[in-house]
Amino acid sequence: MRLAEPVDQATGLRRLFTPEPAFRALGVLGADPRVSARACVALARGLGRRGERVMVLDEAGPPHHVGGLLGILTRHTLADAGRLGLVDIAQPAGDGIVLLSAPDGLRNLAALSESTLRDLADGWCAREEAPEWLLVNGGRGGVKAGLAATADERVLVLSGAKSRLAEAYAVMKAAHALRSGLAWWVLVDGVEAEAAQRLFASLGETAERFLGIVPQFLGHLPRERAGLLPSPLDGGLMERLAGEPASRPDEGRVDFEQYWQRMWLHSRMAAESPGKETATKRVQNVRWSSGQR
Repeated sequence: MRLAEPVDQATGLRRLFTPEPAFRALGVLGADPRVSARACVALARGLGRRGERVMVLDEAGPPHHVGGLLGILTRHTLADAGRLGLVDIAQPAGDGIVLLSAPDGLRNLAALSESTLRDLADGWCAREEAPEWLLVNGGRGGVKAGLAATADERVLVLSGAKSRLAEAYAVMKAAHALRSGLAWWVLVDGVEAEAAQRLFASLGETAERFLGIVPQFLGHLPRERAGLLPSPLDGGLMERLAGEPASRPDEGRVDFEQYWQRMWLHSRMAAESPGKETATKRVQNVRWSSGQR
């Protein structure tokens, strides 16, 4: 059963006469977890209303998380996946979206064996159709601590103030250092179109000069209003996002199951890093105490 039935005649015809799109993973990254969660909800709802099957993997914990914005009290998290399976821990979230809460996703994935991980991904595909989109909301943990930067396509969520440009650039730089990726989008929160364009231009110029990244402007979200979910992005902007990136080679594509393996491998490497860092520091301390520099 589809997570979202066609929402109109045009969408139904598109599904009937065109092949199923490739699986796409989108990392949603930003310096402010509240703003990133808002953006992730807007993106997911926009894609869902186009008739796409959308899964949100939410690395953020309360209070600034996707489940809270959607009014969902999460029953299970990724920590329960090995015992229950992915299907039974995911929750319907409306607009063709399913939500998978993963506030400690990196550690939870690292704790799984490779065979268990494979069974989880296979189990989802045996009971449900694989999502067409996986949106990974990076949350508070930072790029190096999370899973969102494993996506080849990223949305950098920029708070609508010039004083926050440096924070946003630092997030982009850290994600680029971890994995270069293939496409960057910038979504500006809390300002109108003209101001959003100015902020994007400033960030884009710096990113191209120092990182070699040429991001694309995705759009802006209006100021937050209490009690209201962020509106889905404008349909034209969603069409641009959903279009196949020109820089994405066919051989670079992965499917839903392969992407879970990518995240698992990243989590295992990240789990090994603290131990290596600690050992290095111990060696350095010994050298320092013995007078070696």
